[in-house]
Amino acid sequence: MNKKWLSCVAVILIILLSYEFIGFARQSGKMGSIVQELHGHPGDSGHRYHIVLIEQERYHPYWEMVEKGAEKAAERYGIDIEFTGPVRNNMDEQINLLEKAIAARVDAIIVQGLNEERFTPVIDKAVQRGIPVITIDTDAPASKRLAYVGTDNEAAGESMGRLVVETSGGTGKIGVIIGSELAENQLQRLQGLENIVRQYEDLEIVDVRSSNISHMEAIQQAAGMLEMHPDITIMVGTSATDALGVLQAAKSLKRDALTIIGFDNQEETLDGILRGEIKATIAQQPFLMGDTAVKLLNDHFQGKALLSEYYTEVMVLDKQNAQKGEGL
Repeated sequence: MNKKWLSCVAVILIILLSYEFIGFARQSGKMGSIVQELHGHPGDSGHRYHIVLIEQERYHPYWEMVEKGAEKAAERYGIDIEFTGPVRNNMDEQINLLEKAIAARVDAIIVQGLNEERFTPVIDKAVQRGIPVITIDTDAPASKRLAYVGTDNEAAGESMGRLVVETSGGTGKIGVIIGSELAENQLQRLQGLENIVRQYEDLEIVDVRSSNISHMEAIQQAAGMLEMHPDITIMVGTSATDALGVLQAAKSLKRDALTIIGFDNQEETLDGILRGEIKATIAQQPFLMGDTAVKLLNDHFQGKALLSEYYTEVMVLDKQNAQKGEGL
């Protein structure tokens, strides 16, 4: 009886140990799968890459166009894409969202390199953790980013400068509203404008102020500038918000003869051009930027080598072609 009882106990123990081992193996398999997901690596052939695009300002018309381009490309390549960004232009919040994307171990990140000194360390942190980063709209060339997609901003500023020369005949006082004194793309556009203006003795930039990508602040800064410098004949805005702010300020001060040149192709800016209130604008291609950034990440996932920079062209939109330019 004792032998039979011991045999039964041994069988029960073997069954229990086998059950525990199977459970442990299953749990280990689940944990391995979760770790793979956190690291953004495919656990099986059905894996979909998950990428994040961090915008400068959610629901802004420019970034909505970037979203549309990125979303279309993500659908084309079977990639899951998430859009995030501050509701108002806020560099600290952008960096915080970049840190969160790194902590979530997404498969890739698309972000502005809005201020190289501040963004480069965080971009490098992502890359060091195996998360490729593409900069869009504004570059951080000293970082370990995979590639840059967007406008050559200094060249775009030079295009704006040539437009100023063409419309003014090379003579006049210029006031400039830039989107931010901290954003590299805005400073590069200003640099390009200055490159051209300094070639003409009778052209002079008399004041430069920042709108902080705010329509109300663009109005206030433009009005203050025009009151301080009544001899200004040309006003230039280097972000999508600025020309519209200048236009409203000029109307309130009854400066009807003021020549206004803008940047980007918001619907209100194009309407102002068609009415003859804004002379022209330098139009970027935000839809193409978003589309190209996602395409490049897909190429990277497939093991293809990328170039360092992918510049999207700009074009001058005036009364002759502003209607056609709406689809950019």
